[in-house]
Formats: sequence, C-alpha cells, structure tokens
Amino acid sequence: METSDVLKKAIQYHQAGRLIEAENIYQELLISEPDNFYALHYLGVLYCQYGNYDKAIEYIKKAILIKSDAHAYYNLGLAYQGKRFFDKAISSYQNALKLNPHMADALVNLGIIFFKYEIQIDKAIECFQEALKINAEHPEANSNLAIVFQETGNIREAIKYYKKALNSKPESPEILFNLGTALMEEGKQEEALATLNKVIKQRPHSFIARFAHSIAQIPIIHKDESSISSSRKNYQNELIELKNMIYPKNSSRIEEASVAIGTIQPFYLAYQGLNDVELQRLYGDLICNIMSSRYPELAEKPVMPDIQERIRIGFISGYFYNHSVWKIPIKGWMEKIDKERFELFGYYTWTKDDDETKTAAKYCKRFLKNNSFEKLSQIIRNDNLHIIIYPEIGMDPLSLKLASLRLAPVQCVSWGHPTTTGLPSIDYFLSSALMEPPDGDTHYTEKLVRLPNLSAYITPLETQVTNINRQSFNLPDDSLLYHCCQSLYKFLPQYDEIFPLIAKRVNNCRFLFSEHPKSEYITEQLRLRLYKAFDRLNLHASDYITFLPFLDNHRYNSLYQIADVFLDPIGWSGCNSAIEAINFNLPIVTFPGNLMRSRDCSAILKMIGLEECITSTLEEYIDLAVRIGNDCELRKSISNKIAENKYKIYYDMECIKALENFIESVVKRG
Repeated sequence: METSDVLKKAIQYHQAGRLIEAENIYQELLISEPDNFYALHYLGVLYCQYGNYDKAIEYIKKAILIKSDAHAYYNLGLAYQGKRFFDKAISSYQNALKLNPHMADALVNLGIIFFKYEIQIDKAIECFQEALKINAEHPEANSNLAIVFQETGNIREAIKYYKKALNSKPESPEILFNLGTALMEEGKQEEALATLNKVIKQRPHSFIARFAHSIAQIPIIHKDESSISSSRKNYQNELIELKNMIYPKNSSRIEEASVAIGTIQPFYLAYQGLNDVELQRLYGDLICNIMSSRYPELAEKPVMPDIQERIRIGFISGYFYNHSVWKIPIKGWMEKIDKERFELFGYYTWTKDDDETKTAAKYCKRFLKNNSFEKLSQIIRNDNLHIIIYPEIGMDPLSLKLASLRLAPVQCVSWGHPTTTGLPSIDYFLSSALMEPPDGDTHYTEKLVRLPNLSAYITPLETQVTNINRQSFNLPDDSLLYHCCQSLYKFLPQYDEIFPLIAKRVNNCRFLFSEHPKSEYITEQLRLRLYKAFDRLNLHASDYITFLPFLDNHRYNSLYQIADVFLDPIGWSGCNSAIEAINFNLPIVTFPGNLMRSRDCSAILKMIGLEECITSTLEEYIDLAVRIGNDCELRKSISNKIAENKYKIYYDMECIKALENFIESVVKRG
C-alpha cells in the first residue's frame, strides 16, 4: 500500500473516532518514514485528544521542525493550553496567526486565555472581535465575547452576542444556559425562565440548569406585592425537587452539582422583606450535602489547634477592595484587632486590586490572592486556623463554596449580606446589638452574636466640598430634593404609595433615584411601577421623579450636599449610605422593620441620639418626611444635631473588645 493510502486510512479511522487503530497506523508509518509531517502532526493531535499533552507536544514539535504550518502551531497551542502552559500556548497561537492571519479559531483560543488566565480583558475582547471580522457567525467567538461582557457587567452586549451565537448553534445547551443567566441579570425573568426551560428539555437531569431555574423564580424588581409570595413558593418547590434529584447520591450528579455551587445565588431573596430562615435552611442543607459528598475530607470539623502564641483568624472574602462589604465592618475589625493576641490571615477570592487591597494585606501575617477552589481550600485547611470569619456569604461565589465545608473548627459570618446563610457549616452570625430586634435569634440558622452598638469600628469619611451643584445634575434650584439613590431592588411594591403621598403635601418636591448600573430594563420596571402609583393619586410622576445616571463615588457623594432629606428605604435600610448621609449632616427619615436588615439606619440614629427621625408606622414615616420637607428650620435643627453628635458612631473600640473576647471564648471552648 502506498504511503498516501496508509495515511488516508489512518485519517479515516481518526475522524471516525477509532483512535487506537489510527494511532497504530501512524506509529507504523513513522517507523518507515520518521519525518512524515502528517503522521507526526496527526499523531500529536490524537494524543491531545487522549489528554496526553506531553506526547502531543513532542510529536507536533517534531512536525513543525519539518514544516512550519499554521494548523500544527494551532494544535501545539491546544496541547500547551491543556498543560496550562499559557505563555507557550499564546506563542503557538500567535505563530499560527503569522502564517494564517484568518485563522479565527486561534484568535478565539487566544481570547479565552487572555480572559480566563491572564486577566487581560481588553486583549480578550480584541481577539474575539478580530475573529468575528473573519467570520461574523463564529459561534465560539460570539459566545465567548458574550461571556466576557457578562462577567464585566455589560449585560446588554452579552445578551446580544449569546443570541448571535445561537444563530449558528440554536440548540446549544451551554449557550442557552449562559443566555438564561444573562437574562436573569437583565431582570427579564419570564424570558430567562423560558430559555432555561429549553436547556432542561434537552437535559432533564441537569442540576445546574434546574438550579438556575429555581433561583430565576426570584425577580429583581417585583411587579406587585403578590409576586413576592408566589416567587417564594415556586422557589421553595424547586429547591425540594433539587434535593430529591441528588438523592440517592449519584457521583456524577454530585460532581455536576458541586461545580454549580456559587455560580448563581439567591441574592435577591433577602430583598423581599421577609424572614428567610426556613428557605435558607433548605438551600443551605442542599449546598452542604452536595459539597460534603464531593469533598468528604474537607467536610469533617477539624480539631481545635493548641493556642501557642496567638489565635489564628482567617478572613475569607471577594471584597478586599473599596466596596461596602469591606468598609463596614471588616476593615475596622482587621485594623483594630490586637495583633499581639491574634494573627490574621487574609484569603482574597477575587482579582480586583486597589489601595484598600494593600491595606487589607498590611493587616495580615499572610494575604493570599487565589481564585482556585481546590488550591485555596487546601491552603486554608493547612494553615491550621482557629477560626474563620466570612464578611458575607451570598454574594461572592467562591466564598460560598468554601463556607459550605469545614475549613476551621469555628466558622462565622458577618452581615455584609445581612441574612442567614442557612449553612450548617457556619456556627455564628456576627451582628449588631442595636440593629437586631428582640427576636433576632429566630431569624438565623447560626447562633446569633450581638456585638455592642453598630458592631463596627467606623472612621469619618474624607469629605470634600465640591463645586458640583444642582445644575450639574440638571436639577431645579427651587425644588425640595429627597435622596432615594439606593439599589433599585430595595424598593418594594407595597411601599410605592409613600412617594405620591409625600408629593401631595410638599410643594415642588422631587425624589432622586439612580439608574441600575447594568440594566435599563430593571430601571424601567421600577419607573413604571412608581409612575402607576402616582397615576393612582392623579399626579404626573415625571413632575416629581428623577432617575439619575449611575454615578461614580465622587458624584454620588456630592448628592448628599445638594439633597434636602434622606429617605431610608423601607424593608432594607441603608448602612453605608446612611453613614454617608450622616457625614454630610443630611436629615434622615427611617422606619425600622422586624428584621436586622431593615434597622441599620435606626441603629445609627439611636447611637447619635436622633430618635426623633425614627418612625414606627408607615403613616409616621410619611408625616415626618412631609414635616421635614416643609420646614426649613426643622431641617437646619436636625442637621445641626447630626453635626454635633455624629462623632458618637466613630472610633468605637467597645465592639472590637467584644469581638476579641468572643473569639477567645469560642476558641478556648474548643
């Protein structure tokens, strides 16, 4: 048989998936023709398919020595990528592109490396866009570009490119799933559920698709109050189905489920203004059962290490940067905890880096940045900590995965995301005595720890008087401005009426909201709901409501200088925002509810002796907002009182001492 016929036969076997037969023919051919480029190249490709990347690299490099070929360099890049030798993979793909600038697949793989492993977002986008210039319908270029846009918060563009990818692969479950999650972020609940249903129809046993579908039951903006109860019921039913789906335990299903943990979380559940303890218990039990089945060696509670010189505290967070979770309460805790008695270890699960990241690292004996779950979980276990504190659980994906295991004898969560985790692996919830209601213990699966006052060591903000004025925001000079610039999902439909009821009694007033940073659709949902509330009272909402573009920190802080009254959202009270308002001596109106997360502002006002701004009914809230709005002298009086007393919330060492005593007591108890 001629060499060409032998090679054709090997290639036919290779393409048919008969890899062993193809391998044997390639090897036989190379005995007689050791410099056969095609046999060397395709044998290398075959080994790459096996996952034997070392052999793949060996044979493809031999082929390239014989002939410099774009496809050979491309396949060499695949082998290096499989070995996680990303510099060499990049070089190989670039060599392929020098020989063939129109090789879209090489550009796509370059983009994936730049995005996932090199964290060079702009380069990744450029690669995918160049690939799309070559082939506008390239499904991987479209879908990967969409992933980059979704990860970086450009949801509208992400949806656009997922839909373009589906033009080429309309049934792709991976692209449909990603589109479904992007639609969730966009706030398009019905479209998200319909898209995820397409995945479930193809893969009825897909845990991750059903998991996403369950969480998609929780809207970002509720159309009306009845949607709150219906969404909770639907979510509960789907969690029960998920629980039944993984029992009896199936190793492949557990593997898939463990990958899903943290990728999507029921973040918006806590914003419904209700006690979530039973729903979170159901969710937390499911998460911990999956993770303990997948990682049994990390599920057992470690023995408490001996205390030699200092107690070792681990802080695990994705928010060691200028973020509200870092600002309160963790920054003050890490700064002021006695380093003679306690040794701090920081584990940073995200990639963003700023001056606050450096500050966090400065407080730690060891500060590690790593977003690999397997590596980080082992490192934390091996550091032999006495206690772990998670600033929040429910936002950062990796923190949830780590928290669902037993990486230290004592594990705590703080109120960065102020609701119970439901995780049986978390022992204590560190909260504020002033914020917690008398029955607060019943709101947590964890044991509640009420630290004194606000529980946080807070320092005054550095305020700079700016030359930004009302004209800078196109706001009238003569209007009474109510500051309502909070996350839009804090505003519940049952309280929409407060705005037109205030407007009816305060001449020439205006309510300031900020647009959603990622989704015009979410902004429009709330705008439409508020407009309907004004319509019901025969008022034109456009005369009273302004939605400001999402603002940077500098412009956002300047709003406190030009506003007249701060309206604290009912159901989810502001903490950082209330402290910022206090910093600028801005009068506040608040109505604390029955849950800790609705009582932050009232706790702050109690601490500075401004109880007259705390109301106990909806009617009182409206009346006080009207009275302060109509009475310039009253506003000045409240503002002066804030200026005289705000020092009381700053530099509070009592909470630090209590935290230290708590840590010592639970560690010594073992």
